[in-house]
Amino acid sequence: MTLDRPVDIIADTNTSIEIPDSRDGTNPQQMSNDFKKDSSKIERWDTTHSEDSDTFVSLDHSERPIRPADCAFGWIPTLAVMINYMVIFGASNSYGVFSTYYLNIKFPNTPATTLAWIGTLVTTLMLMCNVVTGALADKIGYRRTAYIGTVLCTTAYILASFSDKVWQLILTQGALLGIGTSFLYAPSISIPPQWFEKHKGMASGIAIAGSSIGGLWFTAATQAMLDSLGAKWTLRVLGFITFGVTSIMNLLYFRRVPPKPRKNLFDFAAAKHLTFWLIALEVFAMHTGFWAITFYIGTTARLHGGSMQDGSNLLLVLNAGNAIGRALAGVVADRFGNINTLLVSIILAVIIEMPLWISAKSMAPLYVLCALYGVVSPAFTSLNPVIVAIQFGPDSLASVIGMTNQFAGIGVLTGNLSQGAIFDKYDKREQFTNVTIFSGMFILFAGFITFVMRTHVVRRLYRKEDAKLTLKRYLLQKV
Repeated sequence: MTLDRPVDIIADTNTSIEIPDSRDGTNPQQMSNDFKKDSSKIERWDTTHSEDSDTFVSLDHSERPIRPADCAFGWIPTLAVMINYMVIFGASNSYGVFSTYYLNIKFPNTPATTLAWIGTLVTTLMLMCNVVTGALADKIGYRRTAYIGTVLCTTAYILASFSDKVWQLILTQGALLGIGTSFLYAPSISIPPQWFEKHKGMASGIAIAGSSIGGLWFTAATQAMLDSLGAKWTLRVLGFITFGVTSIMNLLYFRRVPPKPRKNLFDFAAAKHLTFWLIALEVFAMHTGFWAITFYIGTTARLHGGSMQDGSNLLLVLNAGNAIGRALAGVVADRFGNINTLLVSIILAVIIEMPLWISAKSMAPLYVLCALYGVVSPAFTSLNPVIVAIQFGPDSLASVIGMTNQFAGIGVLTGNLSQGAIFDKYDKREQFTNVTIFSGMFILFAGFITFVMRTHVVRRLYRKEDAKLTLKRYLLQKV
């Protein structure tokens, strides 16, 4: 057999291939057939990287990955994801700056519900389109999928810079940007859990922390550019940054495990399991309540006598807390379990958000709120992909995460539009009491679903091991 490219031959040390001696009367043709049969036990791996592929391919179509989990090489695509997250989530995490500008300066007579469509569609479509872009990433490759996102995001920013009406911004800065970020998000969220086993949570936490770091400099840069350049050139510069950063980072999107060959674009096998539906319901509830502070903390500052800059500073504190919290959640999860860490973080988020936001009458409590809520609340964004990877494996990870994110997108749409309507109708644009209650109740509901999911996973674990589950074991189980 002739190979087009050099290969490494890796033989199982426990396998011996016996070559008969023709001098003992063995038929030479039979010798050749026996050798070919036995040599099928040798595994052949292509260690060179194909120009049109984002994975290392086994020449015998084996599912074994080329590189082992937890190898140093895995940090290269993980750090590339972290940098891309700065851009992908920088847009949504800093949208509070645009929200305050649109709500109070550019479109002061437009209902908050209408303006909420702009920022809502970015996150909603990023998540809801993930069911398609995730399957596409598994089908055509991570890198190709990401470059589609680069083109769409850049186009969205440029078109938004020429928009003067709300409906135009909804279509460009909202819908088109959301679809573009979905193409970038689908491969990005699947890479860190795939490359690590022992430090799966930490790797995912470090990668997703890039979204908060991006929120920091996106927020500061956006506010500074709005003050000095105006909205139009601010959007254009954000488009140029998006194109430059993601074009380079996409080149480093390598996957460790080749996807399973499949005839159809979608793979709904995971939907047959109760765990999938519990994860889907949890992300729906979290995304329904989570974004309220991000969208409205700037307006809250103005209601309490603060300036546009004060609102921007609060977002900076919130994003700084998010960066710490997302990375810290991964480290804690590796020690105590991903579902355990998720449950505790959700409970703490409710305890912090509701009393501090409702009772705040000045700027100081708002800074405390943003700092504390920023640290504890975003754990679900870094831990849910890890939980999916552990429960369903890495082979179709982008597809399964895309399916759960369908429900997250519905949550963002439901939550943000409802909060805008509540602010207009019940809070009379004078406070955020009812918005806070709405947000807190959905986050609390997510905590209840996480508790149910933990119980289900622990019981299934003990049934599989045919062991007796006691109360002590249940409470101390790492999951």
